[in-house]
Amino acid sequence: MFTNNRALFCKKCFRILSLTGLIIILFSSVKAQNSNTRDHSYGVALNAGYDVPVGNLGYTFKPAPTFGFTVLSYHDDLVLSATIGYHSYKPKQDTFYYAVDESNYGTIKYQNFTALSLYLGVAYNFELAENIKAYGGINFGAYFTHSAYHSVDEFIDDNSDLHDENVYLAPKIGLNYTVGDNVTIGIEGKYNTFIVAGKKSDD
Repeated sequence: MFTNNRALFCKKCFRILSLTGLIIILFSSVKAQNSNTRDHSYGVALNAGYDVPVGNLGYTFKPAPTFGFTVLSYHDDLVLSATIGYHSYKPKQDTFYYAVDESNYGTIKYQNFTALSLYLGVAYNFELAENIKAYGGINFGAYFTHSAYHSVDEFIDDNSDLHDENVYLAPKIGLNYTVGDNVTIGIEGKYNTFIVAGKKSDD
């Protein structure tokens, strides 16, 4: 089982590296096609945030800090981006209980639920005041998640180890404040939606 998981992880890494290569090619193409753009520049961003799970995920796991790195391409007020990010949800408690019948209960223990994200984004800036811009846009890409748990009751003793790839879509809004010639501080809010590649029962 460990060997299979390791092979799956290596395949995921290969896919992530392939997607990263495609993103680099995309940005190179954009640069070539827009060499005559009036206001065209590049930037990088370090991202830190807080992700709050909802639905069934929110019932089981705590909110988690998020970290990421973004490459930005500016075309006047239009901004293209490519981001890689990571976060890890921790279970809300060590052991959960579920009813088997009227008098018996089972236990289930979850490992951390981890997510590695890789996505492209597009946004449009609106100048509110000097050095202050608001923006709206959308992100699109993929999440590579890992979840595992161990459940025990009088009928089963089950270990589950799931690796999923999820199509990721997120509308976003934000605010940027320029604090120097080449430095901007921003805050962003977004709502993540997913299309799970797998069985509905595993969602």
